[in-house]
Amino acid sequence: MQPEFMDVLYKIRQEYDKPMRVTSGYRHPTHPVEARKTHSNGEHTQGRCCDVSCTTSRDRFDIVRIALKNGITRIGIADNFIHLGIGGNGLPSCVIWDYK
Repeated sequence: MQPEFMDVLYKIRQEYDKPMRVTSGYRHPTHPVEARKTHSNGEHTQGRCCDVSCTTSRDRFDIVRIALKNGITRIGIADNFIHLGIGGNGLPSCVIWDYK
């Protein structure tokens, strides 16, 4: 994991003031999820993001609000996790997506 990202994640965790369970961090390019992608420069393979378990609307709102305030520029929202990333290597920034 990149120290720059870990510093941001630490600040988010401090402000959120609740446990944050990371469900996915660094993934090798041969990881099944990464191997299915059409590009090989994703944030997970660069150690510049993580997925955090999250299942309630209130927690989603709080995490997203705090993440934006602390420099997260790439957010993905799923039913049971939030992707938090800082981008890199040509990835678009200032984006939010869903996994539906």
